[in-house]
Amino acid sequence: MKVIPRNVLSALLTVVFVVVSITGVLMYFKIRMFSIQSLHIWLGFAFALVGCLHLFKNWSGFLSYFKKRSTFVSAAFALLVTAAFIILPLINPQAKSISPKNQLFSAMLNAPISKVAAFVDLDEDMVVKKLADNQILASHKQSVSEIAKANEKSNDEVLNIVFSAPKAP
Repeated sequence: MKVIPRNVLSALLTVVFVVVSITGVLMYFKIRMFSIQSLHIWLGFAFALVGCLHLFKNWSGFLSYFKKRSTFVSAAFALLVTAAFIILPLINPQAKSISPKNQLFSAMLNAPISKVAAFVDLDEDMVVKKLADNQILASHKQSVSEIAKANEKSNDEVLNIVFSAPKAP
């Protein structure tokens, strides 16, 4: 396969990989601008095609990797992680809704305001003062959800005020 030089295939594969990775992350965080989803899908197909061409072009080098134990360990680990993402939701349908973003948000809502302030590098006393300035009574030991409930506010309203507090010195 001398039609496409190896360096062109490698460069093309790298560029497509970077774009597919970035669009995938943007889609995960639901940042929808332009036609990211279409770009991601079509370049995903291109990535698969160029990846197969790259593999075909470098087949002998690829086979040499399988002479090493580390390749088998890496492949086994990758297959295990992949299987977990496929099998766990089948065993436990509620596992589909578990995402790191949701877990982080839930932890933030249930942690004491002092921990939330420390986590996002805000001045704890200024957070409580900022809430008080907005007629929201709070203590350092209360969670965001407890503060919201006690003051008849939404969690989002409280978090917006919390994140507008000054940074820790």
